[in-house]
Amino acid sequence: MEKEFIEKQYRRIQRRIAKYKNPERIQDELLSGDVSAYTKYKQETMIPILEKTLRKIKEGSYGICEKCGKPIERERLELVPAAELCLTCMKEKL
Repeated sequence: MEKEFIEKQYRRIQRRIAKYKNPERIQDELLSGDVSAYTKYKQETMIPILEKTLRKIKEGSYGICEKCGKPIERERLELVPAAELCLTCMKEKL
C-alpha cells in the first residue's frame, strides 16, 4: 500500500478521534443529559479501536488482516479505515 494512502488514513483517523474526544461536545452532551448510546459507544469502543489502528500504521502493519495475514482490500479500508479483517475473513465471521 502506498505511503500517501496510509498518511491520508492516519490523518483521517486522527480527525475522527479528535471529533469523538471533543471536550466541548462531550460537555454539552453531559450538561444537557443527552448522552446517547452511540456517544458512549464512540467513547468506550471506537476510540480504542481507532487508537489501535494508529499504532498499526506507526508499526507498519496497517492494512493486514488479523486473521489470515493477507492485505485488506483498499476499498474496504477507504470505507472502514479501522478494518481489522479482509472481506473474505469478515464474511466468514458473519
